[in-house]
Amino acid sequence: MELPYRPLGLVKEMLETIGMEITYSYEDLVFIQHNQFLLQFGKSGELLLFYTNIETGAEVAAEFFKAVQAVAVTAGFTLLHCGRYRLTPADGENLSLEFLDEHTQKKK
Repeated sequence: MELPYRPLGLVKEMLETIGMEITYSYEDLVFIQHNQFLLQFGKSGELLLFYTNIETGAEVAAEFFKAVQAVAVTAGFTLLHCGRYRLTPADGENLSLEFLDEHTQKKK
């Protein structure tokens, strides 16, 4: 089954089945309630990238990934765990989003 490009509605429905809520979406990013992880749409509609907030513990992150993975597969998505991210305050009411690679994560 081929999914449309950036199928936000399908992702919203998928997450709601496991009690999760989208709080904000911007271009290819989907922010989840409480910011424990976020999703990013891939190059095709079927591809979803999973990033864990740096403040989310490893065990909790693994549980979230497992839960999302289970419903993602059923909905026709391929979910890839791609690393971690950090949100920090920026100018005014803005936030800065930084995706961390393995090298960056080991330094902190």
